[in-house]
Amino acid sequence: MSYELYCLSGSCSMAVHVLLNELGEDVKIHMLERGEKGQKSPEYLKINPHGNVPFLIEDGKGMSEGGAIITYLCDKHKSPLLPQNGWERAKALQWLMFCNATLHPAYARTFWINANLPEEQREEALKVARAQIQKLWDYVEQQLEQGGGPYLTGKAVTAGDILLSVIANWNAAAYKFGPKTRALFQAVSSRPAYQKTLATESVEYKAAA
Repeated sequence: MSYELYCLSGSCSMAVHVLLNELGEDVKIHMLERGEKGQKSPEYLKINPHGNVPFLIEDGKGMSEGGAIITYLCDKHKSPLLPQNGWERAKALQWLMFCNATLHPAYARTFWINANLPEEQREEALKVARAQIQKLWDYVEQQLEQGGGPYLTGKAVTAGDILLSVIANWNAAAYKFGPKTRALFQAVSSRPAYQKTLATESVEYKAAA
């Protein structure tokens, strides 16, 4: 069995990279550039026609979509980062999907605005989009307070905490994180597997500051 992972430095693919390090699995990392020389190159599009990341290859078989990859790897290796059954699994999946399907798209809107809107329209659009993201971070803090933390599902770290911490580092200065949320970032980003990934991808972690 062998793994290959296609990544963009600091992007959502970083969560899969961290997970593979948590699992202690040997993996060949392909760090892509953005744009025509990297993720949109003919060579990569031949492997993954969507041109997105993460993309995992296992023994010649390819898989995209971060949430699916994380779930597959955790199930295959019976990782405690995703409980195997019951309510604990349901809650862990809920938070993983919150990150993947709610928080990530909210950030994607800001990326689209910066890349596509004329400058005179950009400021107001970003203000609205960032306000929506701030509401999501306020919700995370509220849920941590109610759940007792220190992690999203309670006492045990799960894959959702890893993906949440990765997303939080995107333009971290633009958002206000509550104290319990920052404590989660600190706890997750200080794990050896996370530190190894930061070093490999040459990423500075700022969200916990």
